[in-house]
Amino acid sequence: MAANLKKSRQKLEEYSKGLEEKVEERTKELNEKVKEIEVQRAVILNTLEDVSKTKNELERAKEALEKTNRNLEKSNKELQDFVYIASHDLREPIRKISAFGQLLQDSLKGKLDEDQQENFAFMIDGAMRMHDMIDHLLTYSRVSTKVKPAERVDLNEVVEGLKNVELAAVLEETRGTICVPKPLLAIQADASQVYQLLQNLIGNGLRYQRDGTPPEITVRSRQEGDNMVRVEVEDSGIGIAEENYDRIFLMFRRLHSREEYEGSGIGLAVCKKIVDRHGGDIGVSSTVGKGSTFWFTLPAGDKQG
Repeated sequence: MAANLKKSRQKLEEYSKGLEEKVEERTKELNEKVKEIEVQRAVILNTLEDVSKTKNELERAKEALEKTNRNLEKSNKELQDFVYIASHDLREPIRKISAFGQLLQDSLKGKLDEDQQENFAFMIDGAMRMHDMIDHLLTYSRVSTKVKPAERVDLNEVVEGLKNVELAAVLEETRGTICVPKPLLAIQADASQVYQLLQNLIGNGLRYQRDGTPPEITVRSRQEGDNMVRVEVEDSGIGIAEENYDRIFLMFRRLHSREEYEGSGIGLAVCKKIVDRHGGDIGVSSTVGKGSTFWFTLPAGDKQG
């Protein structure tokens, strides 16, 4: 019996010793976990602090950006007002120079030599061109200053109106035609500006025609992208070199002299501004000597599908 007790005691001591070792090992593991958690906690706290700082910086940057945008909008508004007022005020003196120059030229008829007559003609022509340029600047500024609410616009009615009224004389003079192969899709936009947009594009197609060839204009439309409509105005004119595709949409950038083709050099700039204002895009593809296709996108007037 004594031997059994001794054996049991020995086993108990061995078990106790093994248990202590396991407890010690487990305690060591837990201490390492605690240290690891503390490190992670410190990293998280630092990250949160960085996030907080970044958030504050972003808020300040957002406020600065909003302030800059407000100042930019204010400056744009002041610039638009200045252009409108300055252009409006310049029209009258320019008109007087032209009118009184013509009266003076008529009153001196027969009393001026050839050079003097030519100088008068240059002066009057310059005044008239300046008057036209001011009118076009006013037209450009009105794209932003004379804004009307967007509404559903039937492009078929717009093209018919242009054929019968604004472009009727040009069509007769050039023996040109405007073709709409399929009914055009409706768009959502400022109706008066859409009218102006198509008048400029179709009018250019009629104006920049090849010698001896009656101009042919084709207008098409199709759904494109996220509820947008793409409109194409194809002509059979002289065409445009690819390196000039971007240049033609800038103000007063003419590719031809006034003696070759009439125009102010501002019509396509007005087109671009109208399309930009409605959130669309505008561009051109062309082959020199064969014709051009001007295209633009505007919001759809109906849900197409």
